[in-house]
Amino acid sequence: MGELVGALVKGIIVLVGNLLAAIDTAELSGARRRRSRAAALARGSRVEYPCVLRSPELTAGRERRGWLVVGDGPVRWRGLRAEPVVFEPGELTMQAVDQQAVTFQSAGGRAELRLHPDEAPAVLRALGG
Repeated sequence: MGELVGALVKGIIVLVGNLLAAIDTAELSGARRRRSRAAALARGSRVEYPCVLRSPELTAGRERRGWLVVGDGPVRWRGLRAEPVVFEPGELTMQAVDQQAVTFQSAGGRAELRLHPDEAPAVLRALGG
């Protein structure tokens, strides 16, 4: 009887471990943060959207992680430990999209912007496109 209970407990532990491994906790918490940002923008608050930007003017042509600041004025780019600067890429064209990111490129391919697909519509509306 004790061996049967031990095998049952061991089986439950393995099952729970496999279920936890299958759950994408990063995506779950990311979705919660995206919903929070959408609600804040709907209330009229300033929102910072995480993104990756490559721009000769703002990132010296290298890909940099940062935020697009939307609300109360023009859209601004803010890199790590940097003051926000106005971001005016002009017309953006979608280049690639998957579940994690959508990539836009400015006319002439000078700037490239990558952000989460759920947040792209809000950023494009703020940029006027």
